Amino acid sequence: MDSRKGRSFSLLEPVIAAFVGLILVSNIVSQKFLSFSLAGLPVAMDMGTLLLFPMTYIFGDVLTEVFGFAVSRRVIWYGFAMNALAALLFSAAVAMPWSPDFTTQKEFATILGSVPGLVLASLVGFWFGSFTNDFIMSKMKLWMVKWDPTHRWLPMRTIASTLAGELVDTALFVSVGCLASVFPKELLVSLVISQWIIKVGIETLLTPLTVLVCRLLKAHESKDMLGVDSYNPFAFTGSGGVNLWREQGPT
Repeated sequence: MDSRKGRSFSLLEPVIAAFVGLILVSNIVSQKFLSFSLAGLPVAMDMGTLLLFPMTYIFGDVLTEVFGFAVSRRVIWYGFAMNALAALLFSAAVAMPWSPDFTTQKEFATILGSVPGLVLASLVGFWFGSFTNDFIMSKMKLWMVKWDPTHRWLPMRTIASTLAGELVDTALFVSVGCLASVFPKELLVSLVISQWIIKVGIETLLTPLTVLVCRLLKAHESKDMLGVDSYNPFAFTGSGGVNLWREQGPT
């Protein structure tokens, strides 16, 4: 019997809204950069990367773990599309004529104006990094559930997927940024390593919160999805696989 019968409210929609909202806010606050040295490595990091972007990977882990890869795949596309749309709208707003009474056009353009190379780097890194993260998260669950049906070792897959996803994301983001002359080419390796370490460190520290949210959401939604019909990122109609909550009961 479906324990969700009679309960119409799902937290999936708020989670999706929060995920997309974080991405959009990240684009705005990323205009502010921070530079420092980490173990002798020069680090240049925007506030979006430092404060908000790691949270999107936590959301990816939660969505994949609870709702399945099919749902997380759609959400990645939502985030990607809204990211691109926001960049276009911000650029259009900056380029449009303004009233003489609007005396903050320069500041407005500084905050919302998009650097094309940075937007491209962000989109490429997000798309490949997010799918890498969620693919590994889902595949590891398929393997781990055979010997860990109660998900005691859930942090193993959240951290492993983060290590890979953030590496792909950061490497592509910095590489495209260097090719577009957003970052100095001679700093490519140091920027990739330092930003990757910081992102992974933040998400690792937040692992207990990720595990707690997964457990609470599974109980509320009566969902614990395993596998998917297709891992093709373009297979929009793929199903979410097997619901372990119904097959095995709460874990």
